[in-house]
Amino acid sequence: MGFKRGFKAEASRIAVRVRTSLGLRAIDPIDPDSVCHHYDIELIALSSLRIDCKILTTSCSSDFSAVTVPCGLKTAIVHNDSHNEYRQRSNICHELAHCFLGHECVPPLMGDGDLYRDRDVEAEANFLAGCLLLTNEAALHIIGKGLSDHAQQLYGVSKKMLDYRLQVSGAYTIHSRRFK
Repeated sequence: MGFKRGFKAEASRIAVRVRTSLGLRAIDPIDPDSVCHHYDIELIALSSLRIDCKILTTSCSSDFSAVTVPCGLKTAIVHNDSHNEYRQRSNICHELAHCFLGHECVPPLMGDGDLYRDRDVEAEANFLAGCLLLTNEAALHIIGKGLSDHAQQLYGVSKKMLDYRLQVSGAYTIHSRRFK
């Protein structure tokens, strides 16, 4: 899947703007709960809802991550709080990305019960979610300061997300060029 021209740079700018609006630097870790609060997005833990839906209340519930839903004039993110902390943070940032990118809220299930999925929209949200969790500047900071061993905990990301962001941000290449 290829992004439209300039999308990755725009995602990076969005992630930095979000931090700036919270009074953070581009290299600072971000708290998705604080982002929701700042942008008046209600964050709802799945476990707090009384739901009579087998896909959400059975062993398959780990398949459900999060969904953004309009609530009158507000927006809410319902997230699966049974996931590990790093995945919850990633799930919430994915939904925040949909909001920041202006993606239309669509029901997660179609009329026949199948999952609705627009691959391009989901890919954009995935990419911006990674930028929100770990900006390009933060990735370069991690490599430059030798923080790789502590970055996962510092930034609240999975090893897979950390490795992905360090690679896709170009941090390794930029750092090696600076210190050749």
